[in-house]
Amino acid sequence: MSTAPLPRRRSLGRNFRLVWSAVIVSSTGDGMFATALPLLAAMLTRDPLLIAGIAVAARLPWLLLSMVTGAVADRMDRRRLMVAADLGRFVVVGLLGAAIVADAIDIWALYVCAFLLGVGETLHVNSAQAILPALVDPGDLMQANARLASAQVASVQFVGPPLGVVLYNAATSLPFLVDAVSFAGSAALVHALPDEHRVEPPTTRLRDDVVEGMRFMWRNPALRCITMTVAFVNFFYFAAVSLLVLYSTDQLHSGNVTYTALFVGGATGTVLSRFIVSAVAQRLGGVGTLTLSLWIWALTLVALAVTSDPVVAVATFVVLGVGNGLWLTLANTMRQQITPDRLLGRMNAAFRTVSWGIVPLGAAFGGVVARHWGIRAPFVLAGIATLAVALGARRVLRPLTAALDDVTAVAD
Repeated sequence: MSTAPLPRRRSLGRNFRLVWSAVIVSSTGDGMFATALPLLAAMLTRDPLLIAGIAVAARLPWLLLSMVTGAVADRMDRRRLMVAADLGRFVVVGLLGAAIVADAIDIWALYVCAFLLGVGETLHVNSAQAILPALVDPGDLMQANARLASAQVASVQFVGPPLGVVLYNAATSLPFLVDAVSFAGSAALVHALPDEHRVEPPTTRLRDDVVEGMRFMWRNPALRCITMTVAFVNFFYFAAVSLLVLYSTDQLHSGNVTYTALFVGGATGTVLSRFIVSAVAQRLGGVGTLTLSLWIWALTLVALAVTSDPVVAVATFVVLGVGNGLWLTLANTMRQQITPDRLLGRMNAAFRTVSWGIVPLGAAFGGVVARHWGIRAPFVLAGIATLAVALGARRVLRPLTAALDDVTAVAD
């Protein structure tokens, strides 16, 4: 007598839900901050280079400090590091809100705040990415990444931005003060995780750990390929989107509603990608799915460069968000599955040092280009650059084939 096998029980239980909830709470605050800060900056200056400087300051810690915070994440309790990062950001944003209330704010204060928040982000993200494989089974990792990515993007781009604009219109300081509260809430949720995510006491020097993490990332063909591809695309992508507040006013001739809708459109696409990523990956394969993402990015960036219609721009951001969601889910899962647990923090840090560390350079480049050739120019260059990668995707992404096949096989 044969019996059908019992369905595998999902491991996305209480611990995963705590992290998932923390992501939603803090990311909603981040979404408010993401729309309110450029609006505040645009109130203080209309210079594209100074506006782009906000993105430079926010991402500079990924270039300067990510490897150090990644090594720390492999040496200390990752849960406690996440809590500490949230509480630090609670203080920074709370002080910014208080400074606005006291009318003691200028563009340089925004730069300092953006940089300090970026420092906290490097520690929190490196620790969170490293802790996730300890919370779920390998077969659930792609689904866990998809849920986290969709929750984060939905919160930071779907819920947070319109709420941030509403609060900003009510009182300039409100979105920042509420963001501070969201960090405190996130810290409380992560603190509720079981105290079982400690690592073995380090026997090596911090500098040696940093070198080992970078060496592991660079010597692994799949990790090196995904890192350099993302770095190239990010340079041009953020050259354009770091100027989104000016794009909305100067090219789309719209106000805060359209500016907010662009964020919401991108979030909608990323959330939708969660429901199709497994089917697309099974049908096209891992490399085929990432190639599709590249084509989506290229075509949507070109469309954004040529349109002056707010409705078309928002619809284009929906499609752009689908590409983001597909890429993030597969790429994050692949990196987690091929990296030993003891190196996860440093691998993530090495990846982001290169792929996110390039962002401030791209944002500064976009500010210079827009100052001399107009707000369309960074979008044109971003579309052309991504199109070149998409055309050569078969060769560019070849080192990822085996690793991505393992990802889709485990998730099947």
